[in-house]
This record gives sequence, C-alpha cells and structure tokens, in this order.
Amino acid sequence: MYLLIILEYSKTWIIPNDKKTGKIVNNIINFLIKQLQKNKSLARIAEDMYSRIPYFLSNGRAMNPLSVVLLLTYRCNLRCKMCFYYNEAEKSNTESLINRRKSEELSQEQIKKLIDDMVRMKVRVLTLHGGEPLIYNNVFEISGYAASKGLLVNFITNGILLNEQVIEKIIKAGINSVTISIDGPGYIHDSVRGLKGAFNSIFNGIEILMRKKKEGFKIPKLSISTYVSTMNQDSILELFEKIKATGITDWNIGLVTYNSEKLSVSTKKILGIGEEHGQGDLSSLPDEMVNLNVEEMLKTRKELKKKNIDAGLQITFPSEKAIRKYSEPFFNEVNYCLYPWARVVVSPYGEVFPCVPLSMVNAVMGNIKDNSLQSIWNGSKYIDFRRKLKNSKLLPICSKCCTVNNVKIL
Repeated sequence: MYLLIILEYSKTWIIPNDKKTGKIVNNIINFLIKQLQKNKSLARIAEDMYSRIPYFLSNGRAMNPLSVVLLLTYRCNLRCKMCFYYNEAEKSNTESLINRRKSEELSQEQIKKLIDDMVRMKVRVLTLHGGEPLIYNNVFEISGYAASKGLLVNFITNGILLNEQVIEKIIKAGINSVTISIDGPGYIHDSVRGLKGAFNSIFNGIEILMRKKKEGFKIPKLSISTYVSTMNQDSILELFEKIKATGITDWNIGLVTYNSEKLSVSTKKILGIGEEHGQGDLSSLPDEMVNLNVEEMLKTRKELKKKNIDAGLQITFPSEKAIRKYSEPFFNEVNYCLYPWARVVVSPYGEVFPCVPLSMVNAVMGNIKDNSLQSIWNGSKYIDFRRKLKNSKLLPICSKCCTVNNVKIL
C-alpha cells in the first residue's frame, strides 16, 4: 500500500490516458488515502516514508506535495486569544493587512487554476483554512470544483456557522472531512474564542450533522481540534465527556504554539529575509495562554488515557516530555521537519509558504499569480530553503509548532 502511494506522487507515476481506466485508478488511490486518514498512526508512517526519500537523497528537491493548505481568507468571525492572526497583540496588524490587501485576495478563477495545477501534480488533498473558510463567498463552488476533479477536500472551521443550510451545502459539495475547533465546555470555550454562545452554536451544528447521518446522508469525516492553555487545561476531562457523547471519535489535542521576537529575528537571519512584519505573530501571547501548570497537565494526560480505554477515541496528545519541557522555547519533540517535502501552504494573496509559522517571517517561495505551483515547488528558492532547513534541523521559529510536537497517539 505504501509503495502505491509513493508511486502515485512520484514523477514516474502516470494515471492512464484512457479516461475509464484512469478513473478506476484514481478511485482506488483515493480509497486507500481515505483509509489512511482513518488511522493517524498509519497516515504518519506513510507520509514519513514518502517525505524521507527526497529528504535524504535529493538535496533540496521534493516529490510532488501530498496536500495543499489554502488559506482562503484571513477574515474571521472570532477573536481567539491564541490565534496567529487575532491574538490581542496581533489583531490590529491583521485587520490592517486585510484592509490594505483586500483587492489582492485570490479570485475564484485563480483558485480554480491552482486546483487544476494540483491535479496535474497528482496532489490528492486540498485543505481549506483561514481565518474562517466558511465566510468566504465562493467556498462551496471552490470545494465542489476541487471534489469534481478528484481531490479530497478538507475544511478546518471554528464551527459556529454550521447551521442546517451550510451543512446541506457541505454534503452537496462532497467535502471529505471537517475539523472543528473546540477548546472547552461552555463558557470556557467562549472565553478562549472571544464570542458568547460559540460553544452552543458548534454543538447545534454537530447535532445536525449526526442527524443527517442517521437520515442516510453521507456526511464528512468529523474531527475535533483543541489547543490547551492555562485557560482550559482544567476542563479537558469534562470536554472529553462532551465529545464522547457526540459520537465523534477523532480528537487532536495540542499545546498552544508560541515563540518570541528573538526566534523570529534569528530565523530571518538564517533564511536571509528582511525585517518587514509577516502574516500573523505569536511572540506576545499573554501568560494565561502559555504558563501551564505542568503537574496538573500530566495528571490530566494520565486520567484521560485511563478514561479512553473504554471510550476508544483516537486521541493525539503531547507526550509527557513535551509537557515537561513546554516552557523551554528551544525544546521540540523531534529535531527535524519533513513538512516542506510533503505539504505546502498558499496565502489568501497567492504567496506560497512552506508552512503557516513561516508565513510569520515572510518565507515566501513564490506566488501562484506569477508562476504555477508546480514551478514554485521545486524552484531554486524552495530548494535552497529545504537545504537550509535540513542543515539547521529545525529553524528557531519552529519552536512549539504543533506539527513538530503533536506527534503522539495517546
């Protein structure tokens, strides 16, 4: 199975020209990828295998990406306290960025051109993110177009717009999966996310989705994402009970990502980037977001693992070592990152970034308005970046990144 996936994304894999045969092969591969998405451990092993081949052998080049994250817009209907874009210290910069570059947002035609390029590259997964993707005007036309081209389309949403009408559109568009952000029960979630009633809106939406499933509709695979801070660390066990009651079995828990101005400056120096402000910033998060009670967090981890023996949820949770070392800015779970060999991020304005954290330091690899994603992906700038990343093992800005640190199945 892994060999098939590796072949699929390599330059030597060719979908047959015959449309009927090509469709059959395409469906088989999508089926296998969906099976991998149901098992996080296998999915991580498969992506790791796929990324390591060029990481060690190709000196900065990569096989075609497995997936693309498209940040449809930075506009959002919440003001989350740990957000890259809307934390207290950064929200005015983000609002200014949105107003200043409003006319530069990718058009529907430009996004469809990106999707066509992805299809040519044999990319399989398109993740629509933000901001909040559901406030983007043409989100369902775009997602429907991508699904019609054989892509598996994923949404990452804060969930408060999941009403009956929106859910019907999600089902009609053929969305593959939806990840909903929930940071605690009731008022705790509302406090973290900055909107009273947000929690109730989310769970009303989940109830509608589950009702649709009982009615025989094919709903997307659902998962929950939670970021832990001092604001919600004491409510994780209560949230577990509420998630368990919904019937959702996939729960990703991570510690809030943070960094500092020093980490940003040192990263820019390594990459040869100027001092202009990037897109988002996490260098000034308040103590209430990052000063964890370590012993209580370890106790919660142990109790959650015990409770989950019978519940059987698939939970991703930071390791004991990651929790103990959370206050050390240069500690990470691993000392390498394969993400830029397998995935890529596109901003609302067309810039191509290796990942979201690196958008904070303007690590721009190109712009899809000027060049195709295919030409950018293994262009000289991207190759040079990958070499620098590999030589550095991790960049300073990588500190506390959830991709690097959230690698353990509970």
